[in-house]
Amino acid sequence: MAANHRYSFGVLTFETARLRCRALTLSEYASFNEGREPMWPDLSNPYGHLISGPSPLAFRSPRVAANPTFAEIGLVLAIDKVSNELIGSAGFHDFPTNEGMIEIGFGIVPERQNQGFGTELLLGMWLQIILDPLVKVLRYTVSPENAPSLHIVKKLGFHFIGEQLDDIDGKPH
Repeated sequence: MAANHRYSFGVLTFETARLRCRALTLSEYASFNEGREPMWPDLSNPYGHLISGPSPLAFRSPRVAANPTFAEIGLVLAIDKVSNELIGSAGFHDFPTNEGMIEIGFGIVPERQNQGFGTELLLGMWLQIILDPLVKVLRYTVSPENAPSLHIVKKLGFHFIGEQLDDIDGKPH
């Protein structure tokens, strides 16, 4: 159960070596909910991220509608600094639990995978969220069939902790 929590430093916005990352705004959520892509003056979306293919919006939008503060951490856009292209996104599934655990999900468009962007985005997100004093445990669940994410888990030195059965996603590790 998530704690009733106001994020301690506001909207998640940060940069990594190659990425400019910012939370999806309330007006951008509203555009998606109306079935249209937001007007993005600061980026292009040549890969159709969040428009076509798998998208976390089906899970994040209802959360934001119920609690607009969730938009601060619910979905963060990953924008390539050189091309200004949207190449992926990451977000936390909920606010930290009462025990301080927070879980992340992320995706990089297939055309930009295997270039280190996933690792860079994941580390950037974690480095930001641990600034919140309520966060004590970082959780990242991975499906056994998700080879790119399994590679990142191994590369970062994570260890298998257990399994869970998820009605939506199946049986991740």
